[in-house]
Amino acid sequence: MAYARIAFFAALAFGAASFEAGAAGGSATDFSAQTARRTRPYIEIRPDRPAHRECVDGYREVWRPYWGTSVVMPYMRCWWVRG
Repeated sequence: MAYARIAFFAALAFGAASFEAGAAGGSATDFSAQTARRTRPYIEIRPDRPAHRECVDGYREVWRPYWGTSVVMPYMRCWWVRG
């Protein structure tokens, strides 16, 4: 346990030292310092195809091995329908 604690603090100190060195010597135009910005995924909505969702819900008996018995749990199944 003591070795793990020493290794943790050594890694923490090394990371802080390298972070300070990188902040002092790096420039804003360095490409390695810049992070790539990812675009946010979006859902395309088309008004030419009207659709709605139909769902069926109910209860199912599900086996839970940790409890050693079956339990009743809710479920829902949905799908898209045109029109």
